[in-house]
Parts: sequence; C-alpha cells; structure tokens
Amino acid sequence: MIEYNFFEKSDSQDNRDIINQISKLRYDVYSKELGQYDNNDNESLEDPGNFFIAAIENEKLVGYISFNDNQNFRMVDFTPEEIFENEILSNLTGDISSTFEVRALTVNNKYRGRKISNGLMLNALKKIFSFGGTDIIAMGHVNVIDLYQKIGMSISESSFFVGSAEYFPMHMCVRTTIERYSNLINLEEDPCYHGGASWDTSGFDFSIRDSLIVADVLDSPFPPCPEALEVISSQLERCCQESPPTHSAELIKTISTVRNISKNNILVSSGSSSLMFSCLPRLLNKDSKVLILSPMYGEYEHILKHVIGCEITLFPIYPEQDFLIDKESLIEISRTQDAIILVNPNSPTGVYSNEIKYIIEELNNSKTKSKCSMIWIDETYIDYIEDSISMESLVSKYSNIIICKSMSKCYALSGLRVAYLASQKAEFLRKYIPPWSVSLPAQLAAIYALKNPEYYTKNYNIIHDQRRIISEQLFEIGFTVYPGVANFILTTLPKDTIHTSKTFIEACKGENLFVRDAENMGVTLTNKSVRFAIKNPYENRKMIEIVNRVINT
Repeated sequence: MIEYNFFEKSDSQDNRDIINQISKLRYDVYSKELGQYDNNDNESLEDPGNFFIAAIENEKLVGYISFNDNQNFRMVDFTPEEIFENEILSNLTGDISSTFEVRALTVNNKYRGRKISNGLMLNALKKIFSFGGTDIIAMGHVNVIDLYQKIGMSISESSFFVGSAEYFPMHMCVRTTIERYSNLINLEEDPCYHGGASWDTSGFDFSIRDSLIVADVLDSPFPPCPEALEVISSQLERCCQESPPTHSAELIKTISTVRNISKNNILVSSGSSSLMFSCLPRLLNKDSKVLILSPMYGEYEHILKHVIGCEITLFPIYPEQDFLIDKESLIEISRTQDAIILVNPNSPTGVYSNEIKYIIEELNNSKTKSKCSMIWIDETYIDYIEDSISMESLVSKYSNIIICKSMSKCYALSGLRVAYLASQKAEFLRKYIPPWSVSLPAQLAAIYALKNPEYYTKNYNIIHDQRRIISEQLFEIGFTVYPGVANFILTTLPKDTIHTSKTFIEACKGENLFVRDAENMGVTLTNKSVRFAIKNPYENRKMIEIVNRVINT
C-alpha cells in the first residue's frame, strides 16, 4: 500500500533517509534517464524544493513531488522570460504571493503505471489548497504532458529545452481543480476541519434539518436555560436592532463574580476560535516552538502551522493507554519549548487529566530551568465534570498561563458565539479584540447562563447517563469505546467490519446520521476512528439503530 507523507525541507534532519532516497531517485531520472544534468560520482542530485510529498511503499521511496512558494520559484531560471510573463503570469487567477510552483513529479521507473503520479499530484494539490494557494505553475516534460493534462494542468503552446529535455510551461487554478476532484480529495484531513456536513445537506431548510441527527459537531443536545431564552425572546426586536455594549462590560462583570477572577484578567469575544485567531499570533511568532497534544482540537495546529508558521512538536497520547498524559515526559519536553497548548478535557478523546495543576506548577518551578513562557489551557468542556477545578484559580498567581473557555458547548450557546480568556495578559491582548465582538443576544444569554448553574448541572447529568448507555450499546455492537467525561464518545470501529471510518460515515450519512471521521484528528488515530456526539435520548436511540444497521449490513 502506498503512503503519501508530507514534510518540509526545514524538517530534513528528521527525514534524512527519505531526503537521501529523493536525491538518488532524482539523479537516476534527471541525469541518467533524461540527460538534464551531468553525471557525478556521488550519483546524487539534491532537490531544491521547500515542501515534499513522498510516496512510500514498505518504507521505500517509490516517488515524490516537491513544490515551492513564490519566494523560491526555480522555473524562472529555465523558462524564457517572454514565455514566463505571457503564458504563465498572465494566466494567474490569484496573486503571485498565493502561487506555488511544482518542482518535481518523479516516480521510480519500476513503479510507473500504478497512478502514483496522480496520488502525488492530488496530495500536493490538497496541501497547497490548505496553505491558501490559488494557482500552481510548473514545467512539464514532453513525455508526461498527457498525465498533467488529465490531472488538470493547462499546457502552454510554447516549449523550451533544458539540456536535451523538452519542457512545456503549465498552469493550474487550485479552486477549480479541487472542485473537479472533490470525490478524490478529502479536505476533511485539514487540521482545522470541524465537521458540520449536515448544513450541506439541509441548507437553511429547517424542516430538512429536523429529519437529521447531527452528531458530527459537539453542540449541546439541550437548550439554553429558560431565563436566557426568555430575555432574548422578550427583547428579540431590540436584540436584532440595537448595537450591543461595546466591550461586553456587564458580561465581564458577571464572569468575574461567578468565576472569582479579576475583571482586568478577563477578555471576551465571539467564540473560542475568535480568541485563538486574535490572540495566538500576538503571543507567538514564526520562530516560536510550541508543544501540543496529538490527538487534540485541530484548530490549534491549523493556527500554529498555517497562520503563525511556527515550529510544532506533537506529544502523542495513545489509545492503548486510554489517552492519558505522561506528565513527567510532557513537562521535560515542555521546558525546551516556548509554549505549550493543552485541551482539558481533551477533544476528541473526551479524557480529563487531573495533572494540569501539577504540570503548571512544575513548569513554573524556579529551581528548574525552563524556557516555556506560555501555558495555554483550553477548558471548553470542563463544566461537564461535577466539582471540577478550573485552572482559572491560578491566573492571579502565574503570569504565563492563559485559560480559554468557550461557552458554546456547556451552555448551549454555539449559535450565539461567546467565549472568554482568563489571563494576566488580558490587558495586552484587549486591543486586538474588535468592538462589539459579542452580539447583544449572546451577551444576554451568557450572563443568564452563568447565573443558573443548577439548570445546567441537571442536564449534564442526563448527558452522563446517555453517554454511559450509548457506550454500552456501541460496545455490544463491537466498537472499542474510550472513556470520556464530556458530550461525545471516541471509538474504534469493530475489528471484523469491512468499513473504514470514511465509508462508515458515508453509509450513516445515507440514513441522515452525521458522525465524525476522527482518522485525521491525531497521529495515534487510525482509519477506523469515529467520534459520536451525545444527542437527546430519542436521537441517541435512533443513532444506535442506524449504526447497528450500517455495521451489520
């Protein structure tokens, strides 16, 4: 089976063996086979690409593709200036800054004819799309022009020679080609993919939505507290018509009182993603080194990799260990990092760690050398745990901790969008939050939700009962079910099923059940990993019926 592995040249030390195999393959093809370069004694030819996708079979390189961003275009060195200007740059659908150059599409001659080239190009296309690329340019060897055309490249009428090899300039619109190959390219593998495919099915036809079981996103299965609904309903016209308080002063005051946090240490915005996108780029830069868990909420990896562009260290947590954190190893590695980001309870595993306070204190132990200047803890699901102790209580003590709290999931406010940070850095970060960032109905609902904990505790208990029931039923069907504490369950498909997570999700979708493919949510998850959100009791019964039918069909 062919595996397609992406890496960057900056990671070459960790991929030295593959780099050496690429240099050998490039020499065999471009020097020996095509005569584009002179032979050399080392029989090695380094590829000048910055990004690589390697096709691997049984730990052996069988092909690769490399590509560069606009800072490192190489084809300008070979393409006549007039051709490059008139037949390449003039065809760009976006800006030159969002254009990528495919440098090499190379397959070992023993493996040609197995569509490995297609796999390499499609994987490169998907990766470039995730980088925000709008256009791809390349120079294609005359012998493989048909292949490039089938993949979606537009071929220039003019050609040129490099040595004795004839090449044609080529161009591709990324968006058009992505849409053309949408059945082959699974964009859900992007780290920031969130599910929500049900909206593609229903649009805003809510009669259709009423017929769907939406268990691929983690929205609350119960409504907001009656007090929140009453105030919004009674002031509905005003909620639509009037601008909200500019900086959510009353909401901040309520959070301060309920959570016992200084108002100066509280920052609110329209959901945790808004806070992450606004704040993390102000706290980190491209030179930062950041440790995150894997699996963990994918938005963090997306921001670190594609928005900030910093160095990421993944700390794997393993299903055979119930996804528990090896705290001593985590602390040791974190001391070498500029920052650490944790989600507790974790998503998608649902596991809660009671070691977070110990980790924070050890990383702030003045007797031990540590460069970790930021500890970001996402506690979106912590309220599901009875008598849970938030790390908010440590904010006044440690200047390097930031606690992120979405109010979407635990307070049934996903559609309204509201969240807050607790940190001594709040005053510094406040200028990066735009005015009116939290809508009037969201501010009102959040205030009343915080004031009615009894209502939510009652509903959390219902969720815990439903999670236990569903876990037992999935186990009886043959699923491996991992222990969790929130409103979702991470599982592995039954060992004897023919389904992968992808085919299982598609089969469920055919019966109006949407569940989450978890394969690409972490390095320790597989193509049998599936996550279920807990819904209301009626929907949960229907969900189990559908799952049973799909697995046993």
